[in-house]
Amino acid sequence: MRIILLECKKALTSPIILTLLLLFSAWNVFIVYDSSDFKEELGVVNQIAKKYGTEITEKSLGKLDKDMQPELSHLNSITEEKSGKTFEHASDFFAQLNYENQDQFTSKELQSFYELYLKEMYVGMAKSFEHTYADFDIKKIGEKEINGYRLSGAAAEMLRNEYAKFDSRFEELKKNREYMHWFFAGKPYAMHSLLFRTLFISILIEAMILIVLSTALITNFEFENRTQLVAYTTRRGRKLMVDKFMASLISTSIITTFLLIVTLAAFFIVFDYSYLWKTAINSGFNWDYNFPYVSWWDFSFLTYLILAIIVSYICMLLFSIFTFSLSVMLKNSYFTFILFAVIFIALFMLPAFIPGSLKLKLFAGFNLSSLVLNPHQWWMGTSGLTMFKYFEVSTIVAWTAIFAVGCYMSLKKFAKLDIS
Repeated sequence: MRIILLECKKALTSPIILTLLLLFSAWNVFIVYDSSDFKEELGVVNQIAKKYGTEITEKSLGKLDKDMQPELSHLNSITEEKSGKTFEHASDFFAQLNYENQDQFTSKELQSFYELYLKEMYVGMAKSFEHTYADFDIKKIGEKEINGYRLSGAAAEMLRNEYAKFDSRFEELKKNREYMHWFFAGKPYAMHSLLFRTLFISILIEAMILIVLSTALITNFEFENRTQLVAYTTRRGRKLMVDKFMASLISTSIITTFLLIVTLAAFFIVFDYSYLWKTAINSGFNWDYNFPYVSWWDFSFLTYLILAIIVSYICMLLFSIFTFSLSVMLKNSYFTFILFAVIFIALFMLPAFIPGSLKLKLFAGFNLSSLVLNPHQWWMGTSGLTMFKYFEVSTIVAWTAIFAVGCYMSLKKFAKLDIS
């Protein structure tokens, strides 16, 4: 165990890795605070969820409507006194508000009016969901995707069958009214994209860079410092490489944990999710682009976040195993980093070069590059060529088997390799 810890120390105390780790962490915190202009507005939906619960029902919606009337009366009493006008909705007040007449009201009054406006916006959106979701035709959307990716033959039929399954899932979602849960409005705020697209992609790419560097450093340290003839002729001998493998996995876990803790801590300190942890990830408000986020399962936000963290750890460990295998064979950190980058990019681009008539085009998408670059689409049925129900699990299982075999073969070959 002492050898393993000393091997970890080589990576975790490396000036380059330490500097990059701190720079990446600082950058992620900067992204969070740079996106915090609207954090006060998000408090409104937390207030609603706290008072009425996360689930939207006819009863709770009616009560919220009723509770907003005194606030509207308060708005009209002030506006009638100061400008001689009354309004049917807070949105009407802001529609006529301009630079010349806003000085009539105090900042506290405008803030209370704006909170009422936000409540009206959320209520209006909630009332529109049932009609909006009823208008979606999943099979038609699937055909549009098939045509967009120029799929034909077996590949088109395979994706068409998957969209037929998703159609059944979507009907189940409508029947269970999973979309009727309070969450931050996606169109103006895009909180799902901010957390799982912007931040998680940053974390995964940063962790991947650090993991490749640290794993290559641990594995190749003796060869690059010309001490391999001493290290590998000791009592431990070539079994030292097994210790290095374990040290690489431990270092990977530490680096990933550090980045996740720093980034997510900053995010949840700035953005308050106090009463939304148990809200459905399939909430109709979780709608950033043309189609709402709809997962294959009825996950809560907290469950989705935990699963995302678990997948992140697994992917980083797999990248460490892959890097270790390359390092054992190449015995050079620079070549290892370059080859890893080339393979990572090649796997991500590969599906684009396969004819659309072959199922291979879809199967080629089951790679770790596609997986780690789309965390906002994990478990979602709206993610194009990777919308398969068990895409994440299948990809992880397949590449775990591939990398395990590759690692075993590299260790076996190293046992007979000339180390001079």
